[in-house]
Amino acid sequence: MFRNKLVLPGALLLAVFLFGLPPGVLAKDLSTVQTALRIAQDEMKAAEAERDTDAKRVAATEKEMVRLKNQLEAERKKAAQSEKRYIESKKRSDKAQAAMDQAWKR
Repeated sequence: MFRNKLVLPGALLLAVFLFGLPPGVLAKDLSTVQTALRIAQDEMKAAEAERDTDAKRVAATEKEMVRLKNQLEAERKKAAQSEKRYIESKKRSDKAQAAMDQAWKR
């Protein structure tokens, strides 16, 4: 997870340097070119693995967000039903209290 962030820029600088050299010099220093290629390929593999892992995390997070959105909607619906039930029962309670108050006044 904690890899050297200078590997890619170093490999790019080496590649730019090597590609700017005449072909004869490149042929003489084939091992340097091979090393640069290996470093670039290793960085590409690491970047690909990181991309795949991040894509899986994004997909999992999106799936969880859909689940939570559905749960939130269900909870809102239940809360609305509870609020309606409370209001109706409060009206009945207030009516019964008023009847009781009226009965005590008589």
